[in-house]
Amino acid sequence: MNDRKPIIELKNVSVCYGQGKTNEIHALKEIDLNIYEGEYIVFFGPSGCGKSTLLYTIAGLERATAGSVIVNNKNIREFDTEEMIDFYRTTIGMVFQAFYLVPHLSAKDNMMLSKMFSGVSPKEREGRADELMAKFGITPYSGRKPSMMSGGQQQRTAIARALMNDPEIILADEPVGNLDSKNSEIVLELLSEINKKEKKTVIQVTHNPKDIHYADRVFYMKDGMVERVVANTDAGKSIASGSKEMSEFEKLSEANPNLSSTQIYAKLMMRNLLLPFDLDTEQKIESVIARYIKNEISRSELVRYLDDPKEGAGLYSQKAKRVAELIDDSTREVEAIKEAKKNHVDQKDFEFSEAAIIRKHLLDHYIGVLSLGQIKKLDYGIGARIAGQISSTEMRDLLDLPEGEGGAGLNRSTAKRFCKEIELVISK
Repeated sequence: MNDRKPIIELKNVSVCYGQGKTNEIHALKEIDLNIYEGEYIVFFGPSGCGKSTLLYTIAGLERATAGSVIVNNKNIREFDTEEMIDFYRTTIGMVFQAFYLVPHLSAKDNMMLSKMFSGVSPKEREGRADELMAKFGITPYSGRKPSMMSGGQQQRTAIARALMNDPEIILADEPVGNLDSKNSEIVLELLSEINKKEKKTVIQVTHNPKDIHYADRVFYMKDGMVERVVANTDAGKSIASGSKEMSEFEKLSEANPNLSSTQIYAKLMMRNLLLPFDLDTEQKIESVIARYIKNEISRSELVRYLDDPKEGAGLYSQKAKRVAELIDDSTREVEAIKEAKKNHVDQKDFEFSEAAIIRKHLLDHYIGVLSLGQIKKLDYGIGARIAGQISSTEMRDLLDLPEGEGGAGLNRSTAKRFCKEIELVISK
């Protein structure tokens, strides 16, 4: 279990425009999230999904209609004007897509402006500005006004300005949205460096899937809600929940950032069917699975759509029934896991219970008998995979390894099948 205290915590946060009116709009809907000190977080999603509204709510620039916005153990919704000003000066630094540099001031004066009202001497302001300009390679442009600078130079100036007061948190709203690919990479590398070397918490909003590999965790958003949160092991750092191996669900999420959780799960379930289909048939089956998961169609309709050669997947009767049985098995297993989770508060107890349930499911479909030692190894492997201590490949190797060498002693094909089913279940 994670014992670290979040630096940012949102509890049941909603933002509604025109509340109570016929044209009311819910920009954010009951958001719950934790962000930990030193994380690089990305809010990702299409235009209009609420990601910028969420960022501005954390910044205090957008007032939440309901819920708590807690930063450093203080609910900023309860701040008065003076407390809010102090929050802007000391806790957060903002970086915007449009730069928002004062047009008639030089780059250096733009930077010093943010420190002018903090009671700091002109000499100290200049020293801090010179330090940051040198760091970000913009010293040659210090006397230039924004109109005489490129987009990349303006954004580097804006980032330096955000750091003038040495805030704990950097909030970046589409920071490379107006930049070319070369300058985009420079700016994102700067944000990454600030995060890694200066240990700043960075939260970036983006709609571009190319940007998400910088993040420790990606919050996928849709229709004002966080659909799923995916840890990015490629970021190369331990995050608050601990360093974990990515699940197959997380890998598919990263490869298909614009798909919903239900579509990702349908794709994962499709992989688990272990039957050869062409691409067109696969897509049709995934679509039917997604509708079945969301309870949009009944069990009989599921079989009919799988069977129908015109409107459905065209599997024909026997194969359609077999695929429906596999889908039902996986769905029942997920429900059993959810029920176990409700009844086990302690994480270790839950992991053991979940491992036992998954093992029972696997052996119900296994022709043969396992020894007590093999069952113990299977339970150990499942528990370790649930906890993210081993990868799916390491899990398969453990099941395949002979008992005399410390493994479960299953054959390769059984180990591979078990691993696919395990990944499918723990993804939910």
